[in-house]
Amino acid sequence: MLTTYERTFACWLLAAAMAAGLLVPGLSETFAPFAYGALLCMIILSLVPMGRLQFGDIFSLDWNIWQVVLWQLFVLPAIIVSAAYLAKINSSITALMVTTASAGSLFASPTFAELLQVNKQKALQCMILSTFMMPISYFFFFTLIMHAEAGLDITNFIYRCVAFLVFPLGLFLVYMGYALCIPEKLVVSIERCARRATILALIIFGVGIIGPARDLLWNDFGHFALYLVIVTSLGAGMAYLTAIVMYRYGITDALTASIVSGFRNVGLGFALLPSISVETTAAYVGISQIPIFLAPLVLNHLVRASRQAEPAVQAA
Repeated sequence: MLTTYERTFACWLLAAAMAAGLLVPGLSETFAPFAYGALLCMIILSLVPMGRLQFGDIFSLDWNIWQVVLWQLFVLPAIIVSAAYLAKINSSITALMVTTASAGSLFASPTFAELLQVNKQKALQCMILSTFMMPISYFFFFTLIMHAEAGLDITNFIYRCVAFLVFPLGLFLVYMGYALCIPEKLVVSIERCARRATILALIIFGVGIIGPARDLLWNDFGHFALYLVIVTSLGAGMAYLTAIVMYRYGITDALTASIVSGFRNVGLGFALLPSISVETTAAYVGISQIPIFLAPLVLNHLVRASRQAEPAVQAA
């Protein structure tokens, strides 16, 4: 695990990287050629710290986990598509919203769950399952539901799914088979390096894809603000609705489901959907990184404030 100081530093570093990508001309263009390579590295490195866990702790077949994931990847997008059609929202905006709603959970979801002191293991299992099921959700909504408004190049889609999902999973399963045979001191060192490298890869990817969003910010602030409102509202709305629906399972499980449903890996979705990745989509995905990069800093601040307030309440 990273130390408290390292986590705080990482939160500020992510926020500063996003600000630099939006404000410094040419910075995103410098990182852009390395963005997809960084994304692939980030996926692989994000799996490394799980190498010593039991198989059932990662790839759960628990029905409660499946309920959350099916709700997240199929029910929520269906609600959003239905609401968009009823509200007569144009097809391009609807496609962008579905790109967000059909994405798997953010890789940092288990960390957010740990920060908020809810079910980290359940968040991890939902994150893994939703990540590897998101191609099915994308195929279902973009091919069967929105086929007239959004085209999907199936061959390219399959190729990218293999490159960004199947290949990292294969490497992880091989590493998982050897992790228990490696000296614990070496494994701890590997995991610590993987966590730090994951942050670096995330920064490279985030800054590399923020360019179109920066251009939109300076050239058409109205559309920039619109996309930012859509992304933020979708995340908050999906989290809130999930918490309400899942509340019957208890507040802890409801908050856990809320985290994995609200924080979505839109960047990975962008990599899997090249055929609909027009300039507008690129700007939208870049803007979607803003709340993602700021969330760790906000959550870290809220948790620290909560912990500082606890002794005062107990003393009173």
